[in-house]
Amino acid sequence: MKETKNLTLAAYDSIKKMMFNYEIVPGQRLVFIDLAKQLNVSRTPVNNALSILAKEGYLDFVPHQGYWVHKLTRVEAESLYEIREILELGIIGKAIRSLTQDSIKQILEAKKKYENSIKRHVSRELFIMDMEFHGSIVDIAKNEFLSTQYREISQKIFLRFRVEDLRMQRIDEIVVEHDNLLNAITSKDVAKSTELIKSHYENSKSNLFSIIFKK
Repeated sequence: MKETKNLTLAAYDSIKKMMFNYEIVPGQRLVFIDLAKQLNVSRTPVNNALSILAKEGYLDFVPHQGYWVHKLTRVEAESLYEIREILELGIIGKAIRSLTQDSIKQILEAKKKYENSIKRHVSRELFIMDMEFHGSIVDIAKNEFLSTQYREISQKIFLRFRVEDLRMQRIDEIVVEHDNLLNAITSKDVAKSTELIKSHYENSKSNLFSIIFKK
């Protein structure tokens, strides 16, 4: 039983990593027999892992047909962005009050990682690094549950839409917005930080939604 559980968790992590790496994409049908061969495990842990991912909303299950990678709907995106924004806005005051030189260093490192991830095309890595920049701000408050929730909500957004149609024009704006937010945080200006977080999310939603939901 313990071995099956461990194999299920390993399969779960591997499949989710494939989603991170864009090896499987939103809308794609998953064949658990093929996945079992690819992951070099039996069908049972793969089937268990797919069931867990479906319960978490990453996959859709159709009886007698199988699993598909879930494609984000606009209603879902609006709701998830709202939760993500509420979490960051709710924690920013405490985060600034808890600010230390070490936490400033962590935010700065996360900001640099985002900038170092910029290439000539939009990649899923940029979304991961953006999540980590904002996650590093949430982390300052030292509430592990909120930090975990923030990252899980972020993953539910960027793992469930396709990136091919996204344009680079927004990336330079994000770099500036990150700079401004970091400056406001290090200045311990809660009101300005709150204003910048709100505008950052509004700009991100406006740009992203106009592309991924254009049809």
